[in-house]
Amino acid sequence: MIDSNIDSAQLSRGKLGTRIAAAVIILGAAVVLFDAFRIASEGGFGPQQPGFFPVIVGIGLMGFGIAFLVRTTLKPDYDLREQAAEEHADTHWRTLWTVIVGLVIYAYVLEPIGYIPATAIFFLAIAWVGGSRKWIRDIIVAVLFSVAVYFFFTEVLGVRLPAGLMEMVL
Repeated sequence: MIDSNIDSAQLSRGKLGTRIAAAVIILGAAVVLFDAFRIASEGGFGPQQPGFFPVIVGIGLMGFGIAFLVRTTLKPDYDLREQAAEEHADTHWRTLWTVIVGLVIYAYVLEPIGYIPATAIFFLAIAWVGGSRKWIRDIIVAVLFSVAVYFFFTEVLGVRLPAGLMEMVL
């Protein structure tokens, strides 16, 4: 059911958006499958081997992505297009891209400066982008959260997170 408030340009963006989403899923599945086969070539494909589950996930993602692309191309769901067009119009793109850039920067600085400072800074930055201006509360939460997660992973789960600049202290 197409809403009369949605014009054809918005519906076109909805159509393009769903196709882009399908392409991103397929691309993500290709990356997962590439890495899964690389892992499996070293460890094997059997159910007890490290490459088994990633291969299953990659195949499932690829199937879903292809089905979604076919669905948006050959037999379009007009309600989905309308919803995608409405969400596209309501999305604050500057905030979204700022968070994406922040995640990329976080990924690059995580190893050299360490998990605790990188995560605390990332948390503060994202809170600020999200509209929070309560700096003292945000700093306390960011530091406590970062430290708690770091020690939970390293001490309880035995998973080493990058210590970075804090290597001498930790």
